[in-house]
Parts: sequence; C-alpha cells; structure tokens
Amino acid sequence: MKLKQSIIILFLLAGCQFSVDNTSDTSVKEQQPDYAALQRELEEVYDLDQSIRNIDWDTISSPEASIAYSKKVMAVDSVNQTRVIPIIEQFGWLPKSRIGEKAASAIFYVVQHSNTETIEKYLPQMEELAKKGEASATDAAKMRDRLLMFQGKKQIYGTQAASWVRPEGEQVIWPIEDVENVNKRRKEIGFTTTVEENAKRLNAEFDPNEELPNKNNNTQQ
Repeated sequence: MKLKQSIIILFLLAGCQFSVDNTSDTSVKEQQPDYAALQRELEEVYDLDQSIRNIDWDTISSPEASIAYSKKVMAVDSVNQTRVIPIIEQFGWLPKSRIGEKAASAIFYVVQHSNTETIEKYLPQMEELAKKGEASATDAAKMRDRLLMFQGKKQIYGTQAASWVRPEGEQVIWPIEDVENVNKRRKEIGFTTTVEENAKRLNAEFDPNEELPNKNNNTQQ
C-alpha cells in the first residue's frame, strides 16, 4: 500500500501546481454574503472533496491504476476550485462562526489541494482568521507547512510527508526547521499529537536529521 499511496501523493502534489490559475483582483468586494447559501454550496464541495479520497486502497492494484485515480482526484479538485476561489475573491476567507465547521473545512481543503500560488495568496487571510478563532489554527499550520514544502523550504510543524525527499522514494516526513522544538510548537498551535505520532499516522518515516532534497530530485520546484 505504501507504493500505491506514494505514487498517488506524488502525482497529486505535482499536478496541483497546474490547478486553476487565479489572476483576479485580490481585493474583497463590499457585499454582504448570503451565508446560508454559501454554507450549502461549500458543504457540497466538502462532500465531493472527501468522497473521492475515501477509497479502498486494495482497489488500486497497479501504478497505472494509481495514476488513473490521481487524475480523477485532480479533476474533482479543479472543479471545486472553480466553485470556491470566486467565493474567496468576492467575500474573503469566510469565518467559521458564520458558515459552520464543515463549510469552513471545505475552503481549507480546496485551497490546500491547489497550487503554490493559490496557497500563497489566500493563506494570510486564513491565518488572520485563525488568530481570532474564526479558522482552524491547526489547518492553517498544515497549509503553512505545505507552502514551505512546495517552496523547497523546511516546514515548521511537521505536518507534511513526501516521497521525493530520498532517492529510494519512501514516504518520509518533510524536513523540519528547529526540529528540537517541533513538538512544543505543535502543542502551542493546538495539535494533540507529536510529530512522531503524526509520522505513524501518515505511514511515513521520521528522521530528525532529514535534509532537504536537492533540486534535481524535488519535483515541486
């Protein structure tokens, strides 16, 4: 199962760099949102995002099947981005107190499953809301880590794993900045697990001394 998951994760992370290109104005329009309608829309998106990822790994029986499945996931992600990105553009990152946890998670997942440019553009809005308790601080931490990984930099909270760090291609926790204090940072931001426990959850190896891959091996650069 490790090989199948690694192929899918690598394919998706590479493919998401070609997600919807968002070049519209970053300013939030002065218009009162219909929160109930937006909540319904976003909850539908959440169901689509999660249902395509809820699979029996035993049905992925070959590298070709892994790639075919990855393409299906990318297609769903692309459609979801066309639904969610315009909402953020018009109203900004919506507070979870107005749309509920599920809809708020939908915004997170859609941006998290997009490309470097999209994450870089909208993450600051999420982080600001997280400071006010209007977005998940741990989800914002995951997104910050993913952005750093996409940029070829060390992550902060140890939330991200990748299969292109080592030449052998095994799934490992992406290198961490100031790794000695990572569990302290995780606890402060709200995680209830250590980086070691997270590595087990992700079925990934964790080496505190892991180094960044060189650019020739890093498919995200």
